[in-house]
Amino acid sequence: MRTNSLLDPQLSSLFEGAPNPAFTLAALPMLRKAMAGTPIAREDLHVAAHYLDREDGTALRIVVIRQRSITGPAPVVLHCHPGGWILGTPETSTSTLVDIAHNLPCVLISVDYRLAPEHPYPAAHDDVMAALQWIRLHAKAHDFDDRRIMLVGESAGANIVAGIALRCRDEEIDDGIVGLSMVYSPLDDRTTSRPVHPFAGSIGLGAEHIRFAWASYLGNLPSDNVSSYASPGRAVGLRGLPPVFLATGAIDPVIDENLEFAQRLIRDGVSTNLHVFAGAPHGFDRAEDAQVTVQLRKLRREHLGRCLAL
Repeated sequence: MRTNSLLDPQLSSLFEGAPNPAFTLAALPMLRKAMAGTPIAREDLHVAAHYLDREDGTALRIVVIRQRSITGPAPVVLHCHPGGWILGTPETSTSTLVDIAHNLPCVLISVDYRLAPEHPYPAAHDDVMAALQWIRLHAKAHDFDDRRIMLVGESAGANIVAGIALRCRDEEIDDGIVGLSMVYSPLDDRTTSRPVHPFAGSIGLGAEHIRFAWASYLGNLPSDNVSSYASPGRAVGLRGLPPVFLATGAIDPVIDENLEFAQRLIRDGVSTNLHVFAGAPHGFDRAEDAQVTVQLRKLRREHLGRCLAL
């Protein structure tokens, strides 16, 4: 079987013949520039940046997006962008954020969290926790409904929101989180020591990319001293999490850990929606017009709508 015969034909222009640079420290500046994204600017959307003070004197940027027509308290989608913990900004996810903002009456808040390896775990995790706390503290001033908060992320961002949900559960934080949406999530650092999947990861992002990203985020590999908030697949139990939406591609290198995580969620009594898209590698939703992306976005919006009671 030819490897590319597994690829959805509608994704071929995105993946076939496209550059697939290795992740290295030397390449990070170029890769970060390429993945910076485009400004979130739409006439019907109000977009504003807010800056939160960190204890070290630096500022955490969060981007707040809402339809101009929305009045009164609105539910919140707290979003974390993709990029393997080493790349990306909220603007990397402009297309995703605009899709949600145009179709659901909610406020989106995307976090420009610190990146590894300069800032390994728990820097990104702490930044998102700070954003969640800011939402609760400023709900009245900004017309947020802080009793209806969704945690949403893709790739590394999905890992972070899963860790946030576990931490809030364990610390019994009254956080208003009503659901999770996680797309092609790296969930367990221990998968980097397992045999490489014969097909998943053979197109686009591969096992070596994943390994570099995990090593950058955790500081080293392998390690037995890893928090389940950094590697949610290590959590002893998943009971008590809010409803979860999991989506991934069938030829994504994180496919196995997503399937395992879904099984564990179901066995622990967590409402779970799992969607596997045939022929889809990691990051397939960058092909906005492909049917798999259209389906993913529709299914995700439906899950958000159910959890937020829209």
